[in-house]
Amino acid sequence: MLLHLSNLALGPDPEAADLHALVALRIGRPPVAVSLLRKSLDARARPPVWRATLCVEVQGDEVPEAPGVRAWSERDEQRRSGVVPAVRKVWVRRPIIVGGGPAGLFCGLRLAEAGASAILLERGGPVEDRIPAVNAYWRGKALDPENNIVFGEGGAGTFSDGKIYTRRRDGELGWVFHRLVDAGADPEILNESWAHLGTDKVRAILPVLRRTLVSGGVDVRFHTRVDSFIVEDGECVGVRVTRSVAGQDGEERGRSETEEIRGGPVVVATGHSARDTMEALLACGAAAEQRPIAIGARIEHPQAVIDAARYPTGRGDLPAASYRLAFTPPGSSDAAAYTFCMCPGGLVVPAEELHGLVVVNGMSFSTRMARWANSALIVQVPVEAYRPHERWPGDPMAGVAFQRSIEQAAFAIGAGAAPAQRVSDFLAGRGSTDLPQVSYPKGVVATDLAGVLPSAVIVGMREAILHFDSEIPGFGGDAGVLIAPETRTTAPLRFLRGADLQSTTVRGLYPCGEGAGFAGGIISAALDGFRVAEALALVENG
Repeated sequence: MLLHLSNLALGPDPEAADLHALVALRIGRPPVAVSLLRKSLDARARPPVWRATLCVEVQGDEVPEAPGVRAWSERDEQRRSGVVPAVRKVWVRRPIIVGGGPAGLFCGLRLAEAGASAILLERGGPVEDRIPAVNAYWRGKALDPENNIVFGEGGAGTFSDGKIYTRRRDGELGWVFHRLVDAGADPEILNESWAHLGTDKVRAILPVLRRTLVSGGVDVRFHTRVDSFIVEDGECVGVRVTRSVAGQDGEERGRSETEEIRGGPVVVATGHSARDTMEALLACGAAAEQRPIAIGARIEHPQAVIDAARYPTGRGDLPAASYRLAFTPPGSSDAAAYTFCMCPGGLVVPAEELHGLVVVNGMSFSTRMARWANSALIVQVPVEAYRPHERWPGDPMAGVAFQRSIEQAAFAIGAGAAPAQRVSDFLAGRGSTDLPQVSYPKGVVATDLAGVLPSAVIVGMREAILHFDSEIPGFGGDAGVLIAPETRTTAPLRFLRGADLQSTTVRGLYPCGEGAGFAGGIISAALDGFRVAEALALVENG
């Protein structure tokens, strides 16, 4: 029979562990076969130790009475295989997917498995021309508002750490992870609890996913911005787009053409920064509501500071140390602060899509070899903070205006360089006059972040840093730098969906992913894309 065995200590070197011997010691009998399902580094142990979850085959049909052991289940098998059967049927119309980030890509993949030849529209470029455009901007060239760090194939996740953290790998999540492995991701992501791809690996995976989409009948169109939605008799039946067209003899894009594309249902899977698409959705009648977000800054330290705190006996061959921290002041759950999107051995990077704004994010390559570590340090912001930015009571776009006001203020302070402050100065309530070297490629300007971020966020960050310093010595020290603002953690509005995942007010319209308020990262966005595709199949095929 098969068993599920969890929390098996492997020691400091998982490659040297004798799995059969360790399993036999746990269950009291020699296993017939052992396969690794998941491993994670427990940095809380002293010294740090790797722990594993395993599939174990044993003789007999009785489950041994041992810690962390249970019978193998159907969900366990789904997790291991990544198979979620799709029913292929004849589709009356071609679904339209707006957005080529994780939600749109995985929606398209699942629709292709169900026999639907969808049309996928992405306003930015394929990753091959997106990378040089972003690199050119970071080196000082003009920002392309249609092809940048947030718009283009793969969405904002293309320039990130590629974190795909989730405790589960079964069912739909297993399907997502196996599709990534099929596209070239390291199979270790199926086993590693704190799995990440790295931005270099994401860039290699995306063209493979694209070829899979095309071979499945999906029509992928880049440099095609959706300007409005066609709604007839209360149903979305298509989109109006502007296509950026390359000129003759290889000249750069510049000429544009407009057209209508009819089909449906229409899935809107744009990310958290497609603010004009949000306005277009509201204009076509899609209902939305305000949604609280969390904002703050990137906090960057030398990686050696984090390693020393996490590996007091020395890092050795262990990976660059990471952390995940949270703090809620007593009696004030609304002011909770936490770290988010931690990038060991990573960089802080620009993440704006328009000139006149400053937005920061974090990324790292698969090797995580940069000499800095960074994460977002953010504080929850209630929707009441949006009130001064409302055009009318309950304005769904008020949170976007709130974000933009901070991003514009940051730009004004540094004329495009990012405002930054030493952590020690931040805690002391004084502006910085000098800064250590940081990873941010477009330059930083020493300042007091109290002139950029709301006072409640400043207070929450300050209290959190003091608390986190007790967990990671040096977190609040002079070597740390805060680089602001981190405002795009998620969308500050949510488009309303029914139980069928359709807009509650426009038939045939499916708000999806992070920009619609239903995801918060690569995996959750991909999963929402999968679920919307399943919902489309139910509606379209009755």
